[in-house]
Amino acid sequence: MRTFIVAALIAGASAFGVPPMATSRRSTALNAFLTPEDRADKIARWGEIRAMSADEAAANLAGEELEAYNRYYEEVRDGVLKMQELAGLMMKDVEPPRIAPKSKNQRKRDKWALVQRRAAAKAAAQ
Repeated sequence: MRTFIVAALIAGASAFGVPPMATSRRSTALNAFLTPEDRADKIARWGEIRAMSADEAAANLAGEELEAYNRYYEEVRDGVLKMQELAGLMMKDVEPPRIAPKSKNQRKRDKWALVQRRAAAKAAAQ
């Protein structure tokens, strides 16, 4: 009986789901399979490009390689800035600001000011 109820609930929930779409794989540059030799050449070239400074990259690279270099380091800079911002937010929670405790005399002054305000409010109300 329980299994029947569970099966009915699952079947009812899946009735509202989105049916899977049949996707066709087209041949694109992203789906192309590179041989290990081609990949090794591209990996080595990208390692050289990534190690360049911005001035070297501007002087030596052109076209797609320069765009890839700029895109990569822009993403890295954005990631670093986001992580710094996140770290700053986290540090606020880790080390909350310290408030110096009030002295005994300050508490008495605050109490007296409160009494004076109450008396002034009563006098104004009458």
